[in-house]
Order: sequence, then structure tokens, then C-alpha cells
Amino acid sequence: MQDYIDAVVAFVRANEEWAPVVAFIVAFGESFCFLSLLWPGTAILVAISALLAASGVSTGVLAPIILAAGLGGTLGYAVSYWIGLYFKDSIGRIWPFSARPDLIPSGQRFFEKHGAFGVFLGHFFGPVRAVIPVVAGMFAMPQLPFQIANVISAFTWAVGVIAPSFLLVSFSDLVFAFMRDHEAIVLIVMAVLAFANAIPSRMTFWPSLVLFAGLGILALIAGNGFWELLLAGTTGSVLGDLTFFYLGKSHRERFVDAWFVNGETTGLQKAISRVETTGAMSVITSRPMGMARAFVPMAAGMQAMSYIEFLPVSIIAGFIWSGVLLALRYPLMIFGW
Repeated sequence: MQDYIDAVVAFVRANEEWAPVVAFIVAFGESFCFLSLLWPGTAILVAISALLAASGVSTGVLAPIILAAGLGGTLGYAVSYWIGLYFKDSIGRIWPFSARPDLIPSGQRFFEKHGAFGVFLGHFFGPVRAVIPVVAGMFAMPQLPFQIANVISAFTWAVGVIAPSFLLVSFSDLVFAFMRDHEAIVLIVMAVLAFANAIPSRMTFWPSLVLFAGLGILALIAGNGFWELLLAGTTGSVLGDLTFFYLGKSHRERFVDAWFVNGETTGLQKAISRVETTGAMSVITSRPMGMARAFVPMAAGMQAMSYIEFLPVSIIAGFIWSGVLLALRYPLMIFGW
């Protein structure tokens, strides 16, 4: 995929006036059901916007690029919806769904759980982006609510992908100066993101993980202290762990119906099994395992683990988690960043 990204970015570097057209095509591919799984559209758009900002063009170029990307994303989703509406149950015999039979069921569960809001969320979640519009068509979701959710989501996604990288590169000196002069704000935000990563919901888990790592790297580049950032991340992580540990301990039976658990009961059951098998160490060993990390504190509380046993491993886990994500900044120094 890196070869595709490099080729598209090289083309835009040589032909800046074609940037809106390229943004439209890239966004269409990112949202179209047969390309979404393979096409690194988000990475390309981020690279293009950063490249244009580095070349010194004015911020006026943002509007046409965002408009083009929003239209491309909207059209890709709309065409995918019409494909699902036309082919219905036979869609499972068409690639890539024939090669990945789990895609349609997972998209169906997501759509049934979130409805029209799921169409909006689909633009932001890679695993289901390719199938949400297809499933919406298969279920014959009314055209008007689908397209409203589609348009709003596509343009929100376009702004979120393109604007931050462009503005960060264009105004990097101002951004870094603000981060240095308002370190307390940065530390509070880092702690909040670490806390959000303890919530066992995909809507908060993955975005908070990416934002924590990204903000931490930017803060280190700006000159903020590593140990202060590490302490903020560890504090937020431990507070999040303790919150869901307490909820698991005090609400055992009702807890599985909470908004952040409903639909993810398989993950919760796996976490309970992990806690039963490895005890308190599961809090540490689950950290590299995605959403499993968020379910383990809850499961530990439901298994009546003591606070004295839970707290030390939560602190160690938060320290390691924060340190690893912040340390991602240092490999970038090889490239002079």
C-alpha cells in the first residue's frame, strides 16, 4: 500500500491543481464497498494535505479539497447502498464478501445496533466501513435518512482527515508554542484520553488510543516533558481502570446491559476467562490485545478481586501503556522529525 500512497502523493506534488480531483477519487475509493478494504484513502488524504501545507499554499485550498473529498465519500457510500439494494442476499457471493464471509454478519450487527447513526459512524470505522452501506441497502433502509446520514458523515470525515494535518503543518510553530506555554492543558487532555481508553466501547477506545499517541508525540516534539506526560497518561489510565473495576464489582448482574457493554458481551466473557486464568496479571498482559484491555478491569471487579490486588497492577499497566505510546515519538527522530 505504501507504493500507492507514494505514487499518489508524488502526482499531487507535481500537479497541485489536480489535488481536488485526486481527493474526490481517493475518498470515493475509501468509501466504495469493493475498494474500501484495500484502498489506503485516509493515509493518502492526510499525506496530500500535509504536502500542500508544506509547499506554502494558502489555507484557501482547504475548502475545495474538503468539498471534493466529501462528495467522493458520499458517492462511494451511495453507490455501495444501491449495490446492496439491488443484489440483496446474493451479495455474499461477490468478492470481497465471498472471501470474507464474516463481513456481512458483522456489518449487520453494527447496523441493527446503531441504525441510521450506524451509517454516520461507518465512515469512521475501518472494519465496517465497507459493509455498512451495503447492509443498509440489503435492509432497504429508506433513502432519505440514509443519504442525510451519509452526507453529514462524509463531510465530517473529510474535515477530520484533511484539516488537522494541513493546519498543523501550516501553523506548527504556533501549535508547538501553545503546547509549551500551556502544558497543564496538554496534561489534562492526555489524562482524559487515557481515561477514555478504559471505556469498553469501540466508539471511544480506538479514537482515544490514536489521539493519545498523536498528541503525546506532538507534545514531545514541542518540548513538553516526557515524565510529566507519562504521569498524566498513567493517572488517567488508572482512574479509568478503577472506575470500571468499581462498576463491575458493584453492578455485576446489571453491568452487561450498560450502553458501553451491550453488543460486546463476547469480549466481556473472554475477559472474565482471562481474569480467572491469570488473575491480577491479566490487567497487564491484556494491554496489547485491543479491546480486551478495556474489558479486563470490569471483569476483575465482577470476579470480586480486591482493590489491594488490583491497584498495583493497574498502575504498572498504565505506566507501561503510556510509556510505549509516548516512545513512538523517538523512531521519528530517524527521519528528522
